[in-house]
Amino acid sequence: MDILLRNRKKRQQAQSEKGRLSAFLQQMQKSRYQKGLMRHFEWPLVIMVLVMSLWGVVTIFAATASPVEEGVAVSFFERMRGQSIYYPRLQLIWIVVGMGVLAGTVFFDYRLFGEVKDVFYWGNVILLLLVKFTTEVGRGSANMFFQWGSGRTFQPAEFGKIAIIIALAKVFAERDHPIETVSELFRMSCYVGLPLMLIVIQPDVGTALVYVAIYAVMIFASGTNYKLIVGVICIAVILLVPAWYVLTFSDNFRVDRIQVWLDPNYAINDAGMQTYNARLALGSGGLWGKGLFAVGNFAALNYIPDDHTDFIFAIVCETFGFVGGGLMIALFLAMMIRMLILSRQAEDAFGSYLIIGVLAMLFFHIFENISMVIGLMPVTGIPLPFVSYGGSSYLTNIIGVGLVVNVTMRSRAGVARQPRPTIHPKKLIRE
Repeated sequence: MDILLRNRKKRQQAQSEKGRLSAFLQQMQKSRYQKGLMRHFEWPLVIMVLVMSLWGVVTIFAATASPVEEGVAVSFFERMRGQSIYYPRLQLIWIVVGMGVLAGTVFFDYRLFGEVKDVFYWGNVILLLLVKFTTEVGRGSANMFFQWGSGRTFQPAEFGKIAIIIALAKVFAERDHPIETVSELFRMSCYVGLPLMLIVIQPDVGTALVYVAIYAVMIFASGTNYKLIVGVICIAVILLVPAWYVLTFSDNFRVDRIQVWLDPNYAINDAGMQTYNARLALGSGGLWGKGLFAVGNFAALNYIPDDHTDFIFAIVCETFGFVGGGLMIALFLAMMIRMLILSRQAEDAFGSYLIIGVLAMLFFHIFENISMVIGLMPVTGIPLPFVSYGGSSYLTNIIGVGLVVNVTMRSRAGVARQPRPTIHPKKLIRE
């Protein structure tokens, strides 16, 4: 009798799982791209991203160029023919792939991504565990990359930013009231803390800070009790003291980075060489810049390690001058303002939180990268969105932009129109 009951229960469970899968497939079918949505496509944001991406290719070309001999009379095009196009060509390929990824991101209704938030969240956790415990230690004694092809790498923590944005956006959107107690804040922090700790132990502090920034902005936007926020900030400041004490007695290059930040002239021939030379390159560009392939360029002379990735803003200023650097910052600022406006126009809380999460991710990247180049923040391995070389980073940012475009298209078309839930982003989005 017990065996019959167990078999019946198994059959019922199997039918239930099959029913859920069938319902999900039907939902996917309904959530596909609908005719007429292109009329509501968010062209201004995508055009700004494309302009920044192509500008990045030119800057990568300048950063990886060979030195130009002084006194040799050759034309600009002859100099171009003698330069390597390895990294610019790869970045162009990533841009083309990114446009396809963006199209794929906007194809399905963004609400479908919220329905499978657990898949994104736990998939991210599993990948972070695998990359930590199944890969060889690389640069900086870190396990951050899967290796593939001939020297190619894949960084799961980058794509995990999108996973945590989707998961948090869905969790906040489903709440019927803001976070008001310590226990609620603790549970939410544990939800974010699991993937965050897996990134910290890689160790990849830069990416971990991005996760913290995303969480902090979304907590603030959700209308969380300000007393809780102030309390958390005070605790974080207090913990900085023992953290600094531990770091100073450890053989850790992060201590050198902090000391370089506090003293710009600290170890300029060793730990401080990268930031010192970056500032020299930044200032040497003057008002209009030296231009491509100029004699004595810091980029071509390899004075700045990682000048085509983390420190590419120094090359932007050296090549295009103060005007070019200011124009790039203005374009980034226009992108951020545009996203903030679009978050106000979203027709449901989930869409608003998605845009806010992407905005937080990109803003922190931009602020930290430019600030560390000019000496306002300590150095972290955070690239400049759409400009720095790198496939994982570029595709992550493009997926984020795709989510923003997805929400905007369907909100404008009325596909996502539904009554707003009780809780809605209140700090950045006003009713």
